[in-house]
Amino acid sequence: MKILLIISILWLFISLKSQNFITPQVLTTLPSDLNENSGLVNLDGEIWTHIDNGGKDELYRIDKENGNILRTVKVHNANNVDWEDIASDENYVYIGDIGNNDGSRTNLRVYRISREQLFSSNDVDAEKIEFIYSDQFSFEPNYHNTNFDCEALSCLNSKLYLFTKNWIDKQTSVYELTIEPGISVAQKISTFNIGCLVTGAEIIPHLNTLLLVGYNESGGTYTWVFTSFSGNDFFGGDQTKLIWTSLTQAEGICYAGDLAAYAATEKYAGELDPTLYFIDLSEYMIREEQKSHPEIILRVFDGTLIIETFNGNIYTGVIKFFSVGGMELRDLSFTNKNRIEMPLNFPAGIYIIQCITGDFVFSKKIILTR
Repeated sequence: MKILLIISILWLFISLKSQNFITPQVLTTLPSDLNENSGLVNLDGEIWTHIDNGGKDELYRIDKENGNILRTVKVHNANNVDWEDIASDENYVYIGDIGNNDGSRTNLRVYRISREQLFSSNDVDAEKIEFIYSDQFSFEPNYHNTNFDCEALSCLNSKLYLFTKNWIDKQTSVYELTIEPGISVAQKISTFNIGCLVTGAEIIPHLNTLLLVGYNESGGTYTWVFTSFSGNDFFGGDQTKLIWTSLTQAEGICYAGDLAAYAATEKYAGELDPTLYFIDLSEYMIREEQKSHPEIILRVFDGTLIIETFNGNIYTGVIKFFSVGGMELRDLSFTNKNRIEMPLNFPAGIYIIQCITGDFVFSKKIILTR
C-alpha cells in the first residue's frame, strides 16, 4: 500500500508539473456598474467593454489604472438581448449579440459600428449582421443544455469568427461569418475539445495567434493560446492550455501589446469584484521577428515533432533537444529537407527545441503531456 501511495503521489506531482499554471496580474477592480461586464476590446490603446444579458445598449471605455468609466457611448438601432463579446478591424467595431443560453434564439446578430464615429461621438449608429448557424436545425429551448450558445467573437481578414460555448460537451466550434450587414449563415469550420466553457476570443493577426478564455462551472479559469496555424485553421497549429491559479469567471480577453493580454472577470460568487487583469504570455507566443528567413515552423501534434517551412524551401541543419534546465538530451541532423516528422519519446514535461540551419538559430519551448 505504501509503495502504491508513493507511486500515486509521484504521478500526481509529475502531472501537476506538466501543467501550465499562471497568476494574472490584477490591474484594478471595476465599478459595480460593470458587475456583468462581458466582452473586451483594445482600440488604439483604449479598453472598451459592455454589459451582457439585459444591459443597456451602451459601450464603456474604462481606465486601466483605476477601473473608472471614462466614456459611455449609446448604440442606436440596437437592442442588448445578450451582448457577449466585442471585436474590431481597421474600420469597424463589432458587438456580438450572440448569447443563447437555451439554444432557442432565432434573432442572433452582430452589430457593426464605425470606429471613426465611436471615437468622435457619444452616440453611434449600428448596422445589423443577422445570422443562423449552418448546422442548427432545432430551436427547442433547453437551458444550459445546448451547443449553440456563444460568447466569443473575433475578426480576421474581413471575416468574423464565432467560438461557441458548448454546455453539452464542453468543446468549442468555430463558425465563419461575413462582416457585411444583412441576413447570413455562419458556416462551421472546425471543433476543438477545449474542456471548458469559452467566454472570450482575440485573434492577433501579426502574431498568428488566437487567444480563448473560459471557465468551468466550479470556478476554474483557463486561457488557451493557439499559434502557428494556417488561414482559419485555428486549431491546426500549436496549442497551450494555461490554468489560472485563482477561482473566478473570466468573460473577456483582448490584446495588450507585445506578447500580453488583458482579461476581465465579472462579479463572482456574489463576493469577488469584477476585475481587470494583465497576462504575460511571452513564454507561449512568438514574436514576428522570430519568423524571419528561413521561415521555419516548429510544432508538436499528438506527441510528434513537425518541422516545416512556410515557403517550401529546402534546408540542411541540426535539431537539438534540451531539458528546461539546459541539459542537451539529443540531436538530429537533417539534409535537404522542407518537412520533418519525428515522434518525441520523452517523458511528460517542458523541453526546448533548437533548430540550427546556416547562421539562423530558432528555439522554442514545448510542453509534452502523456
